[in-house]
Amino acid sequence: MLKLHQFPISHYCEKARWALEIKELQYRKVNLLPGPHIKKAKKIAKRSSLPILEHDGVFIQESSDIITYLDNNFSRRSLTPEQPKEQELAAAWESFADREIGPAVRLLCYSTLLDHPGIMIPLFTKNGPWYGRWALKPAFPKIAESMRDMFKITPQSAIEAENKVSTALDNLNATLGDREFLVGDTFTRADLSVASLLSPLIMHRTYGVEWPDSMPEPLASQMTSFHDRLGWVEHIYDNFR
Repeated sequence: MLKLHQFPISHYCEKARWALEIKELQYRKVNLLPGPHIKKAKKIAKRSSLPILEHDGVFIQESSDIITYLDNNFSRRSLTPEQPKEQELAAAWESFADREIGPAVRLLCYSTLLDHPGIMIPLFTKNGPWYGRWALKPAFPKIAESMRDMFKITPQSAIEAENKVSTALDNLNATLGDREFLVGDTFTRADLSVASLLSPLIMHRTYGVEWPDSMPEPLASQMTSFHDRLGWVEHIYDNFR
């Protein structure tokens, strides 16, 4: 049995979930609590970051490496293009998403949501240990402070993240034009990576968490300002997730 050690809320974990599910692989989610996850992650892998895929005693860390491992070991529905030039282009898009889009979306969302434990605690603890909400509530202020330090969340960095997301969306839409896919004529890891790392901005029903009916400010207004440029992400989720 494949196991995915993850945070339900993480868009990098969503990227790995999507890869597993589009390949129709049976797997078990192991939902960890932020903070206590560090000890568990370092016990089975090199770093504390999630997701971590477990398969037959092998542990694969980082979403991009997980997709590569799945394509190399499970032939159904390959996400990596066959042609070398398309492989190179898909890798470039995935690297851009991992390096530029993912961190900016995360910082932008957490810059607002870490001030709202009533939203974050249910998202952090979904389908996790039975004691999750009870344990996380008193620990949340310290966890939020640690996350702000780890991700360098400040009012200025939030502005920079918003601008980075806006620029990425402009570039994405200019590149796509009237095409459906980023690489070639089929859905690849490029589309999966870009769409999944932008997905918290559309709160799609297939993401796997129960999103709040609305986001608090200023995140709500920021998401509204991106709305007209997120149509492709909605389309990819509606048709391939």
